[in-house]
Amino acid sequence: MTNQNAELSADGGQVRASTLELFFDLVFVFTITQLTHVFTHHPSWQAFGQVALLFGVIWWMYSGYVWLTNEVAPNSSARRTWLLIGMFSFFVLALAIPDAFHGTGIAFGIGYVLVTSVHAALFVSGGGESARRAIKHIGPYNALAAALVLGGGFAHGWLQYACWGLGFAVQVISPYLADTGDFVVRASHFCERHGLVVIVAIGESIVAIGVGLAGVKITRN
Repeated sequence: MTNQNAELSADGGQVRASTLELFFDLVFVFTITQLTHVFTHHPSWQAFGQVALLFGVIWWMYSGYVWLTNEVAPNSSARRTWLLIGMFSFFVLALAIPDAFHGTGIAFGIGYVLVTSVHAALFVSGGGESARRAIKHIGPYNALAAALVLGGGFAHGWLQYACWGLGFAVQVISPYLADTGDFVVRASHFCERHGLVVIVAIGESIVAIGVGLAGVKITRN
C-alpha cells in the first residue's frame, strides 16, 4: 500500500489530515481570533454574548467541515478547489466578524451561506451513498440555520440577535431531529484535526505575544 493510499480508509474516507486541511485550520483559527475584536471594541456582557453567539454558529460549520473531510478525502483537484472556496468563504466571514453587529452583518451572512453551501455540495457530490443519505437528513437544518444567519445580517437590534440565536438553536437541536446514523466516524482523523487547531492557536498566540513585545526593552528592572 502506498503512503497516499494509507491515508485513506477502505471506503474512501480520510484517516490522516492532509496539508490542505492544516491550511484550513489556520484560516479557522484566524476566524476565531477575530472574535477578540468584538469584545475589545466594547467590553461588556453584551459583547460577551455576541462573541458566544458568533462562536457557536462558526464552530458548528467548522465541525461540519471536519466531518466532511472525514467522509470526502480532498484527493482530487475538484475537491481541493471546492475546499479552497469554502476556506475563502470562512476568510470573508472572519473579516466581517469585528463589526458583525454594527454594519458588516450582511457580509458575515453571505460568507456563512457560502460556507454552508460548499459543505453540502461536497458531501452530496463526493461522499459515498451513506454520506449522501446522512447529509440529506441534516442538510436542510444547516440550510435553515444559514438562512437565519443571512436574515440576521439584514436585521438590526433585537431582531438580529433573535435570528442568529434561532439559527444556533436549530444547529444544536438538529442532531436530535435528523437521522445521523449514516455518518462514519474515523476517530483518528477527528483527534488529529482538533489537535492541529490547538497547535495552530498556540502558535498564533506566541506570534501575537512576540509582536506585542517588539521594541520593549527587556531588563532586570
